[in-house]
Amino acid sequence: MIFLTKENLTDYLKEHMDELDYSKPLSISAVGEGSEEEDGDGYLNFIFRVSDGKRNIIVKQGRTIGRNEGFKDLSSERTRLEFESMAIRKAIVPEYIPDLYFYDDENQVFVTEDVSYLKIMRFQLNKSIMFPGFDKLAADFLSKIHFYTSELFLDTEEFRELDNHFTNHKMRSIFDRIVFVSKDEFGQKDYGLSLDPEVADCVRDIVFDPASILERYRLRKIFMKTSEALIHCDYHTSNIFIGDGQMKVIDMEYCFCGPVAFDLGYLFGNLISQYVCAGFRTYEREEDRQIFRDYIMDTIAGIYVEYRKLVCQYWDRDAKEEYKGVEGLQEAFFKYLLSCTIGFCSTANLFRIASEIDFPEYSAIKDRSQMRQAVTLSAFMDRRMLLNRDNYQDIREWLEDMKQFERVCRVILKEMAETKAG
Repeated sequence: MIFLTKENLTDYLKEHMDELDYSKPLSISAVGEGSEEEDGDGYLNFIFRVSDGKRNIIVKQGRTIGRNEGFKDLSSERTRLEFESMAIRKAIVPEYIPDLYFYDDENQVFVTEDVSYLKIMRFQLNKSIMFPGFDKLAADFLSKIHFYTSELFLDTEEFRELDNHFTNHKMRSIFDRIVFVSKDEFGQKDYGLSLDPEVADCVRDIVFDPASILERYRLRKIFMKTSEALIHCDYHTSNIFIGDGQMKVIDMEYCFCGPVAFDLGYLFGNLISQYVCAGFRTYEREEDRQIFRDYIMDTIAGIYVEYRKLVCQYWDRDAKEEYKGVEGLQEAFFKYLLSCTIGFCSTANLFRIASEIDFPEYSAIKDRSQMRQAVTLSAFMDRRMLLNRDNYQDIREWLEDMKQFERVCRVILKEMAETKAG
């Protein structure tokens, strides 16, 4: 296996890709050398951005040790599964997937279109830049992928083969270990993440609250045992490139057949974090703060409502006959979906704000006291939604409860700050 570097990449590409112009030196940069806004916040893979002046490509190599050495003994098959997953999605929603050029199994390399003519959504949201219409794009992407890779649509044998093929157990175990469990719960060395010392005193009681632990384990079981469709599993705003009414989705190496609510919840966790952090970022006008926060909540509601509408449309039109016309089946599906989506939103947000893994939304708050208040507020909201997720009747009821609960938490935070100062 060749380990690609900027120095040997040109020779490698000459052997595998005739489409590039090699008459002059290629422009090559390694992802991770640029700013976080340009390159994202990935930890695992060795990725290169290459241009011959006309064609721009991404070369991605997966190794058993990640770019961040904290990730070791990684799956040797994850690159192949990611490329195959992208190919399936490209067949269903070509407009949302970068063009695919080739896959090299021997060296665990694949090459795709470079979509950096668009912007990484997360770091634009951190600057309060809004993307009208994103709710429709996200719902369109998720609804089609989820429905048309599910057993609602696929022949049962075909779905089981898909499920078996994308078991992806080593990559899934990263989420099993870190999203639902904290290392300090039971002193387990192989599970969970340690709390970030900077915020540990703010979140410890919430993370280790027995009721919260119970709910996280209930959701962990759903995540581990449920096979509904081919999910992205890492669908958040760092893996979304967006602009000019376009969206491209990347980074599908965690893919497996799992609960569709996880994709929705994981994305919503990212958006809830934006809502919270916008309450503590600096704005020239309070009106601008409120406009952005309203946009975030409206986007979450818009994604869910549009997703539900589209799935029902595909279900009524294209589902297998045994799933059509069963009274109450769709309603039961979406009641369960809402509860799980809110639960996964909570676990996704909680594990990032509490852990030592950097969370760009919060680290962008330069005043550390304000950052810790944002983390504390977020943890309060995470616990609230985690424990009440079965009680919400629709998406807007949940979001309205979050807004009202925030007002209560703000009073508590103010009293805590005054007590500490006194």
